[in-house]
Order: sequence, then structure tokens, then C-alpha cells
Amino acid sequence: MTNTTMMTMNIPNQIKDDFKTVCTFNQSTMTSEVVRFINNYISQESSRLKQYQQTSKEINELKQRKLTTKPPIQPQHRTFKEPRWEDSF
Repeated sequence: MTNTTMMTMNIPNQIKDDFKTVCTFNQSTMTSEVVRFINNYISQESSRLKQYQQTSKEINELKQRKLTTKPPIQPQHRTFKEPRWEDSF
């Protein structure tokens, strides 16, 4: 048997009554539906968190590469004029 814990929450009366009606209509209990909602939420958020962590890891790796790798030094191209005989006067 699974260990369980009593959980108390505040919910507007109308929502609770509507929820109970729908659960009864679907031949389910409010407890089983709330547990199902919680499990779905955990699953969705876990996927989202893993995706975020992966993206965050990739971004951090890119940041680290930028910080540790210096950009190559661009050679400065200087143009030298050939001395001309006309300019010597």
C-alpha cells in the first residue's frame, strides 16, 4: 500500500461543488482527480525544467567559451606608398 498524507487546501465553494459534480458524473473521486492533476503538473514541469536546464547549460558553455577563448588578432593592413620620384622635390 502507498503511504499517503492528508492535504488541506482552500478553494471557492462553487468550484469545489462543480468539481465534485463532474467527478461523480465521471465515476471518479475528487482525490483521484487531484492526484492525477498533480502528477500531470509534475510531469509537464519536469520536462520544461529539463529543457530549461539543457538550454541554460548550452548558454553557459557558450559564455565560458567566449570568456576563455580570445578572439584572433586581426592583422592590420597598412598601405605603404611606393616613393615616387615626383614627390621628392
